[in-house]
Amino acid sequence: MKTVLRFIAASLLSLQAGVALADRIDPFAVAEKAAEAYRKNDSYPEVRGMFSEALRDARRRGELTPDFAIIYAMYADTTRFDGNPAFALQLADEGLSLLLGAQQPDADMKNSLLVSRAYALADLGRYKEAIETMTITALWMGERFGEAQRKQLEDQARSWAKSATGADAGQALPSAAELALDLAGKADQALAAGNTELALTFASRAMLPGDTGLAGDDVDFQNAHCQSISGTAYAFEGRNTLAVTALRRAADLLVASPWDGQSKPKLRDLALTDAGWRRLTWSVFSRLAAAAVATGDRQAAAAAIDIASDFAATPEQRFALLSQQAGLAFSSGDYRRAEETFRKSEADAALSGDAVNAALSRFYVAIAVLARGDGAPDGPAVRDPRRTSRGTIRK
Repeated sequence: MKTVLRFIAASLLSLQAGVALADRIDPFAVAEKAAEAYRKNDSYPEVRGMFSEALRDARRRGELTPDFAIIYAMYADTTRFDGNPAFALQLADEGLSLLLGAQQPDADMKNSLLVSRAYALADLGRYKEAIETMTITALWMGERFGEAQRKQLEDQARSWAKSATGADAGQALPSAAELALDLAGKADQALAAGNTELALTFASRAMLPGDTGLAGDDVDFQNAHCQSISGTAYAFEGRNTLAVTALRRAADLLVASPWDGQSKPKLRDLALTDAGWRRLTWSVFSRLAAAAVATGDRQAAAAAIDIASDFAATPEQRFALLSQQAGLAFSSGDYRRAEETFRKSEADAALSGDAVNAALSRFYVAIAVLARGDGAPDGPAVRDPRRTSRGTIRK
C-alpha cells in the first residue's frame, strides 16, 4: 500500500472500537474488510465502492457518527491514489468536520485525515496549502509515531516546496508557531462571521504538541485559545455538552493544579499577571459559565462565574457577568435574587451609557417579579383578589 495508508493502519490499531450494536454499521469492521479486500485483489475501485456504500447507508440510517472518520480517511486516500485528488480533498474535509463533533476527537485520526488532506492538496498543485497543512501535523505525527515519521512528512513538504512555482517556489517550511497563530486568527475571524464549521476546523489545526521548541507557557496559551474558540463555536451551534468539554479543556490549561470543575481553583501566575492571559481567562470562564447553565450544571456555572468575576474589566464584561449571575439565580428558582441582580446590571449598563442593555435588564426584572408571583413589575405588590385582609382565601 501507499505510505499514507500506513498511518491509517496505525491509527486503526490504536483506536478501540466500541461494542457494535446489532444491525448497526460498524465502521471499524468495514475498514478491516476493505483492507483485506485490497490485499487480495489490489483494486482501488472495489475498496472505494465498499466505503461509499458504508457512508451512504450510515447517513440514510442516521448512524453517521464520528467513528466513521476512519472510513473517510481511507476513502480519501484510495480516491487520491486512483487519480481523483479533488474528491479526495472533499472527503478528507468532510471526515474532519464529522470527527470534530465527537466528545473526544481522536487525535490520531484527525492527523491521519490532515495528512490525507495535505497529499490531496499537493496533487492538485496547491503546494502552499499542502505545506501549511503538513507542517503542524508532522509534529503531532512525530510525537505519536516517532521522529522518523516526522522527518518523512517534513521531507515530503520540502519536496512540495521545490515543486511550487512563483513566489512560493523553494521556500523553507513555515514556522509551526507562526502558522498556528495564523490559523487561530482565521478561526477567530470565522467565528466572528458565524461560520462555526470553519472556526472548528481552523482551531483544531492550530493546536500544538509539546515538542515544538516553544516555551511550554506559549503552547498552553495557544491551545487554550483554540479550545476556547471550539467551545464557543459549539455553544453557537447549540451543542452545549461539547461546548462545556472544550471549555473545560481550555480551563485546565489556565489553572495551576487539577481542577474539579465545581470549586474555585488556583490559577497559574500568568493568568493573574499577563494582560493576554487575563483576557483569555475571562473569555474561557465566562463562556464556560454560560454553557454549564445551558446543560443544567448550576454548580459548575457558579464556580465559573466566581472565577470570571475577578477578570471582568470593562462595562460590557461586567454587564455580561451580572447577567450570568442573574440567569443562574433564575434557573435555580431564586427569582428575588435574580431580580436584584438584574437591577444591578441595569444600573451598571445605564452608568456606562448602554441604553440597550439597560432596557433589556429592565425587561428581565419584570419577568423575575412576575415569576415570583407576589408582585407586579411596575408597582406595589398585587394582592390575590380572593384573599381577605387577613390573608385567608375567600370561599
